[in-house]
Amino acid sequence: MDALEQGKNYFENDNFSEALASFTQYLTEHINHADALFFRAICHRKLGDYKSSIIDFTAVLKKLPEEATIYSERGVSYFHNKQIDLSLKDMDKAVELEPQKAYRYSSRAFIKAYKDIEGAIADYKKAIEIDPKDEISFNNLGLLEENSGRYKEAQEHYKKSNEIIGYDPETRQQKDEQEEIPLTPNEQPTFGSVFASVFTSNAARKDFWDFVKKIFGKG
Repeated sequence: MDALEQGKNYFENDNFSEALASFTQYLTEHINHADALFFRAICHRKLGDYKSSIIDFTAVLKKLPEEATIYSERGVSYFHNKQIDLSLKDMDKAVELEPQKAYRYSSRAFIKAYKDIEGAIADYKKAIEIDPKDEISFNNLGLLEENSGRYKEAQEHYKKSNEIIGYDPETRQQKDEQEEIPLTPNEQPTFGSVFASVFTSNAARKDFWDFVKKIFGKG
């Protein structure tokens, strides 16, 4: 097993420090290898080195300039590095390249909400238009509407989100699993708490691994 495959194995087991070392070792002999750079960029971000993550993603984009997933991933790193304008620019490019995918809009909406509430609301509505079962977008749209004083619209969207996941706020149970959910009736997560769910939705995770398999082979 070479250092690249070893790094992927570490990566898949969330051992990002060891994965980073393996990818770096591989890159000493295979300079600017897109596969290794892509995974190393994510490792850098997972370990809090956002600047190095951005550098690696930028190098990958020089080889693969038409891949929406890479722009989106770099956009997340820009966001963590508090470079909101550059993050939005990358999210715009991801939407341009894949306008048919709902989570491209919901991902951009999360970033937009820091500067442009109305633009974020429009993006969440577009995501819902494409995917009417996108419970995360319904919930996050409700959060923005509530923060903007649009309480009736917010409650409608919270209700729709709950219906999609089968959550009954009166019994505090999720129908599919019949497990207690640690939320009081009508209580919703704070806006800041939804970041991970936006970028790790089922659709986004599937797209990530489909992209990896398509471009790099084994994920």
